[in-house]
Amino acid sequence: MITNMSKVTAKINNQPNNQPRGPVVAVLGHIDHGKSSLLEAIRSDFSITKKESGGITQHIGAYEIERKGKKISFIDTPGHEAFSAIRQRGANVADIALLVIDGAEGVKDQTKEAIKFIKSANIPLIVVFNKKDKPGFDPEKVKPYLAKEDILVESWGGKVLSVNTSAKNKEGIEELLEAISLVAEMEDLQADLTAKPEGIVIESSLDPQRGAFATLLLQQGTLKEGEIIATHFAFGKVKGMFDFKGKKISKALPSQPVSVLGFSVPPGVGEKFKAHDSLALAQNSLKKEERIAPKIIDVQGGVKVLNIILKTDFLGSQEAVENILNNMPQDKVALRVLRSEVGQIDASDVKLAESGLAVIFGFKLKVDEPTLVFARQRGVRIKCFEVIYELVQEVRKVMLGALDLETTRVELSRFKITHLFKQTKQIQIVGGKVLTGEFTRAVLAEVERDEEIIGKAKIKGLQKEKQEVGKATKGQEIGLQVESEVVLEENDILKIFREDKTKGSL
Repeated sequence: MITNMSKVTAKINNQPNNQPRGPVVAVLGHIDHGKSSLLEAIRSDFSITKKESGGITQHIGAYEIERKGKKISFIDTPGHEAFSAIRQRGANVADIALLVIDGAEGVKDQTKEAIKFIKSANIPLIVVFNKKDKPGFDPEKVKPYLAKEDILVESWGGKVLSVNTSAKNKEGIEELLEAISLVAEMEDLQADLTAKPEGIVIESSLDPQRGAFATLLLQQGTLKEGEIIATHFAFGKVKGMFDFKGKKISKALPSQPVSVLGFSVPPGVGEKFKAHDSLALAQNSLKKEERIAPKIIDVQGGVKVLNIILKTDFLGSQEAVENILNNMPQDKVALRVLRSEVGQIDASDVKLAESGLAVIFGFKLKVDEPTLVFARQRGVRIKCFEVIYELVQEVRKVMLGALDLETTRVELSRFKITHLFKQTKQIQIVGGKVLTGEFTRAVLAEVERDEEIIGKAKIKGLQKEKQEVGKATKGQEIGLQVESEVVLEENDILKIFREDKTKGSL
């Protein structure tokens, strides 16, 4: 369970060893409303959108600035629908929320969701009307819709601060930072630097060279290299600490995001960590129950199955991909996840895929050449993607490929037999009139006699005045070459149709 940072610190404010600390600010809002661009405008060396594929945030990110001698930490969250849990974590570890809204587009689905998370976390918010450089920018039109969500800005008689910004032109940035400082001062944020270090895991991963590492947000104490820390499911000795730019540091203070090496396995995102006096005590603090394994689907008879192995760069990515896949229609093709974990794709994944007839899907991973060669030798497909929705679309495509072709009958024509010219076991040549529609050769027919269907037939050829023709249309008198086990008679009706084979939908 994720613990709200503001609620924790509220209990310990005004204690003898407390010192002021900087605010943790979560940046929330709908996709493409400029959250990451806004952070880049605050500090140009963040370069967030350049790092993410397509300029789309797909991880939770933690950044830090110093303004007038005081630190401010920012938590950037993805706006995509799939990353709901990540956005909620961002709100729950923050002291202040920035609700970023495109001032031309207004309140959208993920805006409303962000408001729900902010209310649930019980933290103050600042509304940021972004993209004032965009045609149609009009915050006054947006404010009534915010009011419907119980968000009243000051100009509407409420207490919520709002700022107009242009991340593109870096306008309103100083006013925004001033608003953050004002709210932080009113919150009277404090922490005890002498307490045992504790905080929240906001992201984790597994590096093939360095092992498990995690991004932590310290809430209390001072975290130093060599410290022994543990969550409910992972523990270890801090072997290295790095700030948000990857620079090695010797200690981290409350509100500071820090990347840590030394965990035995990647800790779960959202888990709380604490420092312990020894590795034995840290290990004893672990919970005995196992993490929830990927859901194994109970497949009903007649349903196709697609076995997959999912490997991702971060636990947050794994969570988001699994969330989308679990919500895909599986009435016709069931997804069975044989393995889902963080880390590089390796030979063990290929072996499992071979034995389980599975496809390996990787997200934001590079597969080394020996593994690719091994996969080709074993006939195993590996598909890697940089954008989450491209991965999901490929899974959907492979699921569709597993479906049998669906047959659709298309009615074409009715033909009445008036003459019998030649009848053998292989071919019957008849003459007659096209009553309705039109048709070509190589189509199918049902034989109707006295208003009952008595058999099937195939139209092998069409002739008019002893010449082959390509098509017969309504009203024409024409000769047919027919293949049928039924011995045709005069006045029989041929109900002519074709069968189209198409891939079904999920």
